[in-house]
Amino acid sequence: MMERPPAPIVCCVDDGYVRPLTVLLQSLAAVPGNAGLRIWVLHENLSFRSRALLHRHGDRLGLDVGLRPITPAAAGPVSGWVSEAVYLRLEIGQTLGDQERVLYLDADILVLGELRPLLLTDLGSAALGAVRDAQNPVIGAGIALPGWAELRLPHGRDYFNSGVMLMDLPVCERQGLFTDARRFLIERPDKVVLWDQDALNVAAADRWLRLERRWNTFALSALAAQPGYRHADAEPYEPLATLLADEPHAAILHYAGPAKPWQQDYPPGRLKDTYQRFLQAVVKAESDAGW
Repeated sequence: MMERPPAPIVCCVDDGYVRPLTVLLQSLAAVPGNAGLRIWVLHENLSFRSRALLHRHGDRLGLDVGLRPITPAAAGPVSGWVSEAVYLRLEIGQTLGDQERVLYLDADILVLGELRPLLLTDLGSAALGAVRDAQNPVIGAGIALPGWAELRLPHGRDYFNSGVMLMDLPVCERQGLFTDARRFLIERPDKVVLWDQDALNVAAADRWLRLERRWNTFALSALAAQPGYRHADAEPYEPLATLLADEPHAAILHYAGPAKPWQQDYPPGRLKDTYQRFLQAVVKAESDAGW
C-alpha cells in the first residue's frame, strides 16, 4: 500500500505576524526531514512587501509557499495581544476544501523536529487532532470558556489549544466544525475569552484526537520564573514540573500568550536565545540579499 503524501501546513497571518512566520519557516527548513513540505498562507490584505518576503523566503529555504487571500465570513471579539486575524483559521475548510488533511500552525511557533510522523498520524473518525492546552487543560480550570456552566458544557472535559491542529477537512465539513464555531461566535460573543479557540472547543465537543505534548509544547519556563505567574488552576491536570521538563524534547515549541520572544522585554534565557538564533538567520538573509 502506498503511503499517503504528507499533509500541507497552513498558517494564517496579517502583516503584524509576517516576521514571526518567516522565523517559523526558517526553523521548519532547518530540520532535514521537513524538506519539500507545502505551506499555505491564508491572509486578508497582506501588503505587497509581506507577500514578496514570504515567497522569497520560501524559495530561499526550499519550501513550497503558496498564498491564498481570503475574506473572513465572521469574526468574534478581539482583546489582548491578538487581531481579527485570529479568526482566519475558521476559513480553512472553505479555502482549502480541495485538501484532505492539513496541519494548522500558529505563527508564534518554532518547528524543532521532523513533522512527517505528525502529518501522517491516523485521526480515525476525529475531525482534528490537537494537544490539551497547558494552561487551560479542562473546562472549568483556567480562563477559557468562563460561561461553561450556563452553556451546559461538562466541567472537566478536555480543552485543546488551537495553535497546532491536524485536521481532516472532509470530516470537519460533515461534522459542521467551522460552521458551528462561527455560529457560536455570532450567538454568544459574551462567552468568548480565547477567541477562535473557545469556539472550536465548543464546536468539536469531545470529538478530537489527543496528540502527544511534543507536538505543541508551550514555552513556559521563562514565564513561570516571572513574579505573579499563576498555574494553580491547571496544576492538578498539567503539573508545571512536567510541562517544564517537556521543553527540551519539543518537536513544536509554541510561544503562546502575550509575551513573545521577538519582543525586547521577553525574559532572557534558553527560550529567547533559541528563537533569536532563527530570527537572526532570517534578518541576515534579508540583509545579504538586499530585501
